[in-house]
Amino acid sequence: MKAIILAAGRGSRMNEGTANIPKCMMKLGGKTLLDRCVEGFLVAGFKRCDIGIVTGYKSEAINIEGVQYFHNADWESTNMFISLTKAKAWLQNEVCIVSYSDIVYRPSTITKLVENDGELAITYYSDYWVLWSKRFDNPLDDLETFKIEGDKLIEIGSKPMSRDEIQGQFMGLLRFSPKGWGMVERAIEKPMSKPLDELDMTTLLQHLISLGHTIDIIPVDDLWLECDNQKDIQVYESEYLGLLCLPGCQKGH
Repeated sequence: MKAIILAAGRGSRMNEGTANIPKCMMKLGGKTLLDRCVEGFLVAGFKRCDIGIVTGYKSEAINIEGVQYFHNADWESTNMFISLTKAKAWLQNEVCIVSYSDIVYRPSTITKLVENDGELAITYYSDYWVLWSKRFDNPLDDLETFKIEGDKLIEIGSKPMSRDEIQGQFMGLLRFSPKGWGMVERAIEKPMSKPLDELDMTTLLQHLISLGHTIDIIPVDDLWLECDNQKDIQVYESEYLGLLCLPGCQKGH
């Protein structure tokens, strides 16, 4: 099993904070967001050689020993899905856990994805309203629809009219089996609502749903944070700092 961390973007909403470093190298509680992601995978039992990082903007600023690297040279004109395809050799041959690099979560969340046996699975955060209320005066301005039926996802990514249309928050964590990735490769050959270069993960997920594919969903109520801007960092350091420590990392090789 492999881990793929998507770390190609600048994160323009961080303003001058990412003038010389990619967003994943922003620090939260004295540790970079990327280091937190890598440590989470190590604690969950992954070896360093089985962790891949997709770089792009200011890739020279990322230097984590023992991991594998992929590169999206077109990071500025493409979206996250194109970055993910840079690791398609892994996705086509092994189960892969995919993570955004601007999020903070527990290793136990990774374990839930590892233990899932679906072809395509995602985690979702159940306590999203409390978090978004700290980040935004009106959480609905930023949130997207997330509708579930049983243990399956039936809608994601639209503008919600009310909180009733949001049954959770996509966390930026996914699990692809090789069969599931093959499903994705076939799906993107069909007409989509966005051009391939502009394809983001939620649009991809909704596209798969529209084609009748099943996406397993895994609820998470443990710590999860999304870091979009400097205000997020300030809020988290003020209110969540004591919760950010991970158990001691296992040595990867």
